[in-house]
Amino acid sequence: MKDLLPNRFIILLSLLTLIYWQASAQFEHIINKTHAERYTVIRQFIGLHLNTADTIESFKSIQKLREVAIKAKDEDLILESDLLLMLQKSQIRKESPRTLIHGIREVIKKGEDANNLQIQIRARMLLRHLYWYQTKNYELAFEQYLKIYPLLKKTTGKEFPEKAYTLTQIGEAYYFFADFRNAVRFCREALTVEVIEDHRGVHNTAMNTIGLCFVKQGRLDSADVYFERILANVGINDYAVWKGIAQGGLGLTNYLRGNYDKAMPLLKSNVDQALIIGDPDQAAKSLTLMSDIYFRTNRISMAAETMVRARESVRRSGLLKPLEQLYQIFGKVYATQGNLLLTNAYLDSANHIKDQLANEFNSIQMLRATEKAQLQSHRAALERVAAEKQIKTLERNILLILMVLLIVVLFYFYKTHYYKVREKQRIINDQLIKAEQELTFSTLQLEEFRRSISEKNLLVEELSARYGINVSEETRQELQKSTILTDEQWEYFRGLFEKIHSGYLHRLREKLPGLTPAETRFMALAKLNLTYKEMASTLGISVQSVRVIRHRIRKKLNIPEEADLNTVVETI
Repeated sequence: MKDLLPNRFIILLSLLTLIYWQASAQFEHIINKTHAERYTVIRQFIGLHLNTADTIESFKSIQKLREVAIKAKDEDLILESDLLLMLQKSQIRKESPRTLIHGIREVIKKGEDANNLQIQIRARMLLRHLYWYQTKNYELAFEQYLKIYPLLKKTTGKEFPEKAYTLTQIGEAYYFFADFRNAVRFCREALTVEVIEDHRGVHNTAMNTIGLCFVKQGRLDSADVYFERILANVGINDYAVWKGIAQGGLGLTNYLRGNYDKAMPLLKSNVDQALIIGDPDQAAKSLTLMSDIYFRTNRISMAAETMVRARESVRRSGLLKPLEQLYQIFGKVYATQGNLLLTNAYLDSANHIKDQLANEFNSIQMLRATEKAQLQSHRAALERVAAEKQIKTLERNILLILMVLLIVVLFYFYKTHYYKVREKQRIINDQLIKAEQELTFSTLQLEEFRRSISEKNLLVEELSARYGINVSEETRQELQKSTILTDEQWEYFRGLFEKIHSGYLHRLREKLPGLTPAETRFMALAKLNLTYKEMASTLGISVQSVRVIRHRIRKKLNIPEEADLNTVVETI
């Protein structure tokens, strides 16, 4: 039993691998290919898996495609699977328009982010289809066309095989709203686009729309040119279809000219082809024209027979437009038969249908005009909001700029003030350094001066002590004279003294205004702690004279004899 479990697991894994390999092999030839290279395969995929009522199987097929794309890192194919899923939700699951619109817009956004033109165009075409046929919002549908067209200009028919078809669709939309000038414009541009073999009929559609536009404008010869071009462009596979359509167009132009002999065989051929391919719309239109021709050519019985066939085709087609003309023919035929009751009934019905069609067309035109006005109003509101937002943004930017400028100005003034303060501080510091240097220098000079006086006094004393009487009085006097301050030396000494003891002499004069120059010099020398001998030598007087000066100063300061004069000197 234990041995069977691994075997079953291996078998199951092998089956899953085989299934996945088959899914991968199914899409292997379209992986990392361009849209044009895998266009036919994607069309076949859509025809096989999306034109079915089996929601689950179609969803699984799309998921398989997505898984293969993710494994192969094929971003374009991943977007393709996203778009196919929205197509499946629209055609098979019939989800709500609101949900579909949201989902399709997400696919468009992904296409824009990936700069994938073909996804953007096809997703917008699906959104256009949703607006046109489900929500009946024609203006939003036209808005999609306006966004699609610039994208189409960036690609070619080889790169995007649906280009001619898309342009033709735009032209037909303008034809529906009787904007024949734009209808012709877009259809003519479609004719300039190269198409693949499968899309050859797109050119015929464009030429048929142009021809019908010219018919509406009364330009019958120009219409014939394009109907004839369709006949020249038909191929083996689509010959019967487009030959019948072109002959129906040519039959219409000849009918409008009154060339009934030419119109009749062309219209008959169109009816035959329409019945073969099961197109009751064309049959109804041509049979109506034929019945009118029969009536106009006085073949009443043929007119009556043909108008009955026409009414059956109208019934099968569900169109109202042919009934307007057909009921007029019924009225005319019954009038010739003398049946006035039926004549009036059909003519009234014809007028009623005419009014109904006119009202419907006018309603559609009015609806589009209203939608356009609403859209313009919405755009105006959005523009107004955007403008207000822009103004607010501008105001915010201006405020930010002003704030930045204010910060810059404040920073400038701050830096200027900072540099000024720093410069001022630097000057003060330089001045302080200079003052300190000068003070140091002055202190040294004054100390050198005091030391010099002391040394000279010691020298005189040494000489006197050593040689006694041998030292001549003249030599002693010369040595003493070298220590005496001259007036010039005193001024220099005073300058040094003021630098060291700033304001001392000024305070001394304020406290003792009556001091003599000798007493002032005494006080200065006392401040330097010179002895009486050094003072006497410096002042050129005797020691006794120094004591006399000190005594006079004591009296002026009222200092008793036992008090220390040096204390007073230091306090000044």
